[in-house]
Amino acid sequence: MAQGNFTWQRGDITGDIYFDYLRPQHQDPVPYLRLYLMIDGSPEARPVKGLRVLVYGTLAELVYGHVQKGSRIGVEGHIQLRYRPNNPTPVFEVVAERIEFIRNIDYERGRQVIAELKQRTRQSSSAANDL
Repeated sequence: MAQGNFTWQRGDITGDIYFDYLRPQHQDPVPYLRLYLMIDGSPEARPVKGLRVLVYGTLAELVYGHVQKGSRIGVEGHIQLRYRPNNPTPVFEVVAERIEFIRNIDYERGRQVIAELKQRTRQSSSAANDL
């Protein structure tokens, strides 16, 4: 993280939770999660979508397994400005480096994801030992 570019935000997930894998050329797929946070949204702020948060890698898989619409989380990360293809309007977003689960978290589903990640790690390390 760039020095001086640090943010910590707390908010409720407003419902748009998107999980996929980025597929960079000549590299393994990277888990990717995008969600929006609204902090104590009021009726007047309903048209506002909220703060865009991106999560990458294993953390994306863990967060996706635990959260749902209405989950409250804390996000530590850095702010980035990005331009999307074919759209001149910039997007400001927080790239998460740590996530804190606060409330309305699906811990049972999260435990299943953790077990799957551990199993995958064991399989890849045993395959590496076979080489």
